[in-house]
Amino acid sequence: MPRVDTVPHPRLPGVPMPPRRTVHAAALLSAFVLAAVTACSTDGASDTPAAGAPRSGGSLVYAGEQEPDCWDPHTSAQDVTAFVQRPVFDSLVYQTPDGELEPWLAEKWTVGDGGKSYLFTLREGVTFTDGTALDAAAVKANFDHITARKTQSQYAAGLLGPYKGVTVRDERTVEIRFSRPYAPFLQAASTTYLGIQSPKALEKGADQLCAGTASVGSGPFKAKSYVRGQQRAYTRNPDYRWAPAGAGHSGPARLSSFTIRFMTEDATRVGALTSRQVDAAAALPAQQIATVRRDERLDVVSQAVPGAVDAFYLNTKGALFSDVRVRRAFRHAIDLDTVVDSVFQGTATRAHSTLSPTTPHSYDATLEKQESYDPDRAARLLDEAGWTGRDAQGYRTKKGRVLTVVAPVYGKPSVFSQAVQGDLKKAGIKLDLAASTDATEVSSRLDEGRYDVVEMSWARSDGDILSHFFRSTESSAGGGHNFSRLDDPQVDQWLDEAQRAHDPEVRAAAYAKVQRRTLDQAVVVPAYVEQSTVGVAERVHGLRLSTSAWPEFYPAWVEDGR
Repeated sequence: MPRVDTVPHPRLPGVPMPPRRTVHAAALLSAFVLAAVTACSTDGASDTPAAGAPRSGGSLVYAGEQEPDCWDPHTSAQDVTAFVQRPVFDSLVYQTPDGELEPWLAEKWTVGDGGKSYLFTLREGVTFTDGTALDAAAVKANFDHITARKTQSQYAAGLLGPYKGVTVRDERTVEIRFSRPYAPFLQAASTTYLGIQSPKALEKGADQLCAGTASVGSGPFKAKSYVRGQQRAYTRNPDYRWAPAGAGHSGPARLSSFTIRFMTEDATRVGALTSRQVDAAAALPAQQIATVRRDERLDVVSQAVPGAVDAFYLNTKGALFSDVRVRRAFRHAIDLDTVVDSVFQGTATRAHSTLSPTTPHSYDATLEKQESYDPDRAARLLDEAGWTGRDAQGYRTKKGRVLTVVAPVYGKPSVFSQAVQGDLKKAGIKLDLAASTDATEVSSRLDEGRYDVVEMSWARSDGDILSHFFRSTESSAGGGHNFSRLDDPQVDQWLDEAQRAHDPEVRAAAYAKVQRRTLDQAVVVPAYVEQSTVGVAERVHGLRLSTSAWPEFYPAWVEDGR
């Protein structure tokens, strides 16, 4: 998903696609997470030695780059939906900033039936902000809502994998069952997409839930006034006392309130930050970072986004890239080190794997030793594949056909995509950035396989994101994101092994095999790891990053109490 981003899912270069409403619409959303706000301190928070003791009270204003199309995380696939609703909705499980899992609304859990069932014991005394008590029936109502056809879940239902059902054992005990062992579930249960909403709010229906007028959870903040296209306000939940151990704070939030303002233009966000209209601003553009850094009253922080990096997925079933030699030539023709440095100016790093290095228990660091740019080898491979002719523009030809790689783009091609286009031209490969603002047309092209390559990314703090891209059953037409159209029984087997194993080392070994094989076969060409940059005013402290690289407002405080 793309950059004006904020969706944990696929994205084509350009502006974010509308979210998927049916299984036949492509989820080409912006997949880079708006990463978050920490300062230069090593613990990932914006505290400084001179900050003093944390204060209670005061408010802050955060400038975000995107507004949700739908505010219901059970329905929406957008990262921004998960971010703006995290202060309101708690989850059964909490994933710490370093990627480990611990209890939250569930005080404990046991895994049974060989990994096919999860029995959760709920924390006592938890209430939603409408006064409703959290119990097993409330959890069941949420899972029923996620999986209901009328919810039209674009992502949450997919996180449940081989979901079989939910059973209330008693008032505080609920069992989630799967048709086969499914280890990724606990991490999925920590996300806002599987966040627990008030059953009374769920009854208000899709219109109000999506519009953001029925957002009721048990979180440290209450969702308050909302002005579409402008801002969302939040106020402290004074009764909050069930934060997870790793949340960096306990009891009610320190801030009395905070506001997220939606500012889609880069210049507007940067201007608001430097003029002190906002206390923090997301997604600082590369060319503005130096300006912000020169201001002694501001910090600039960055964090690599976990999950699937921005990468090119090559259509292995298409006429062009069914030939592995052409796929490998495409990979060797792109000087990614130079292109990434030139375009992002230090705000992104070259990717060596499909996964980001910050993806817990998944990343294969040995891939960093492999080099891919080799124009001479690219030339030899194209010669071997029969692309030996040249047209008047220098593009390679074969039997009168120009070597053209069709890449669907929703909106406008990004600067990065255009830079890659220039590199490929040097090798005689024509990259056709087929831009369109017609979402239906782009979705149809993808579902029908009428493309050669798709550039996309998807944020998630678990290696199981690889299943979304490479499992043979995850076709676009069926609601999946296997845009390489890979059908490799060995890859499917490794992904199954990872989903069945609860041992992190076993899972990591299986994911490493998937990464190596798909790179060796040039099914995917990793491009860059998003380094989301955020500006933070010096008065703000404790605004730390979650494992997904979003700000966590719960432990934050402001120095002057305003």
